[in-house]
Amino acid sequence: MSEKTTPNRKDSKQVSFRISDEDFDKLSQAAKSLNMTVPAFVKSKAKGTRMTYPKIDRSGAKEIATELRRIGSNVNQIAKHLNQGGNPSKSDLEGIQRELQKLWLTLSEQLEK
Repeated sequence: MSEKTTPNRKDSKQVSFRISDEDFDKLSQAAKSLNMTVPAFVKSKAKGTRMTYPKIDRSGAKEIATELRRIGSNVNQIAKHLNQGGNPSKSDLEGIQRELQKLWLTLSEQLEK
């Protein structure tokens, strides 16, 4: 005969409620922007936790990620060259500096929005 066991939960009470699809989409989007699940987000909000949302929108983040990939590629090429006993060219270093300036401007613009 098996005994019914209760799950080992941190909190003993459960609260559930229904919301519209539109409200759930809003909650999902807000939770996603904070890298949280919807239940964790709702629980934090119910407890009165103050949420700090990222200031960079999705398109800005994609643009910054693209720039970082370009810079990473340049850095990898220079590292390979150095590991083979070479010295980086002035144009390579200037190219990386230009890419970093461009990335910095993009980041600054996104933070001002």
